[in-house]
Amino acid sequence: MKPLLKNIINSDNGVTLAETAVAILIMTILIIGGLQFVSVGREQMTVEKYQRIALIIAESRLETVRKYSWEILSDSLSESNTSIMLKDVLGTRTTVVTDIDDDFDGTGGSDLDANTVDYKHIEVTVAWALTQSLSLETDISEYFYDMAQ
Repeated sequence: MKPLLKNIINSDNGVTLAETAVAILIMTILIIGGLQFVSVGREQMTVEKYQRIALIIAESRLETVRKYSWEILSDSLSESNTSIMLKDVLGTRTTVVTDIDDDFDGTGGSDLDANTVDYKHIEVTVAWALTQSLSLETDISEYFYDMAQ
C-alpha cells in the first residue's frame, strides 16, 4: 500500500467541525430539493385530476347535441354558468352555440340554398378554482346532422 493512503486509513484524526457543517449543508439542500419535488408533483397531479374530470364533463355536454333537433339546437343547448361538481370542487359549465353562415354558397339573401345557417359552432367551457378552465368546441353541419340522426 502507498504510504500516504496507509497514513490516512490508519489516522486517529476525527472529522472536523467544518467537514460536518459542509455535510449537513449538502444533506439539507438535498432534502429540501426532494420535498419541493414531491410538493410540486402532488400539486400538478391534483390539477391534472380536475382537468380530466372537466374534459369528461365537456365531452358529455357535446354528446347531448344529438338529443335536440337542428332547429332548436341553439335554444336548447345554450347555457351560461351552470353549476356543476368536479368530484369535490364546485365549478361552472357554459355552452355557447353560434350560427355560422359560410360564404361557400353565398351569404345572407344571396345563399344558393336559401339557408343562412350553414353550420353551428358549439363551444363548451368548464371552469373551476377561479383560474382553471377547459374548453372544447366543434362545428356541426345541418347536412351531416340530418344523416347522423
